[in-house]
Amino acid sequence: MTLEDITGKSVPAIDVFALSIKALVNHLMDALESRGTGVISNDIQWVLTVPAIWTDNSKLFMRKSAEKAGIQKDHLLISLEPEAASIYCQHLPTEKLSGTESGFTMSKVGTKYMIVDLGGGTVDITVHEKLAGGALKEISRATGGDCGGTSVDADFIQLLAKIFGAPLIHTMKREQPEAYLDLLREFETVKRTITPSKQGKVNMAIPFATLDALCKKHLKEELSTTLLASLYANSISIRGDKMRIDADLFKNLFDKTIKNILALLQEMFSRKESESVTLILLVGGLPNVH
Repeated sequence: MTLEDITGKSVPAIDVFALSIKALVNHLMDALESRGTGVISNDIQWVLTVPAIWTDNSKLFMRKSAEKAGIQKDHLLISLEPEAASIYCQHLPTEKLSGTESGFTMSKVGTKYMIVDLGGGTVDITVHEKLAGGALKEISRATGGDCGGTSVDADFIQLLAKIFGAPLIHTMKREQPEAYLDLLREFETVKRTITPSKQGKVNMAIPFATLDALCKKHLKEELSTTLLASLYANSISIRGDKMRIDADLFKNLFDKTIKNILALLQEMFSRKESESVTLILLVGGLPNVH
């Protein structure tokens, strides 16, 4: 299996995963060394989390990637992300009203709760039951799909493609990867600030010089001219290096992703195992978006 970078260059997928894991390992080991802990890699039980909807082959691939990164197989565990989140949250103190118990009510034996893991790439939903001794039992098979936070990013790129044309956006991605990634990072930052009540305009920085140069080269007109000729002339404007987007249009970028997540939730709630669910635990990166 191979992966392509944004310039179209292909590399073995296992090399990409192994190098990514190795970077995380090195980061931790450097931090431990700088603090004089004396801890070495073989002292650590490494736990890699994977989406619950991954197949056994995908989990095996992750294990092989970790071993290629230098983690010994007898020091490695592969854990499902919802399970890891569930265990973590059982020990996480939360703010409660005065006079009520601290912690989550999911700590009680017999509690059945749904874990909705809204990650960057995937959404995983499963139902757990708390057993005696701190054990967990999965009482409903996991469901999910590729409708995490990056699907909102994809719809933003589609919006730009409607304005400037897909070939121009592809050219930017291939020939100006730094500018393309800067644009995605800025969108990621801005989308975390959006609230349902947001009105007016949403401002975000764009690589104006790069986009303007691409418009002149490939469309034979300035960026501002291209924008004015698009379907979004009344809802998007440019001021300096800032793109000003109507808040309603910006919020619409979440619609398809939210619809897909709701469909997954409805499917899970239609199962008999979900009838006694008393708590929904929302975890992952996407819930950080307001």
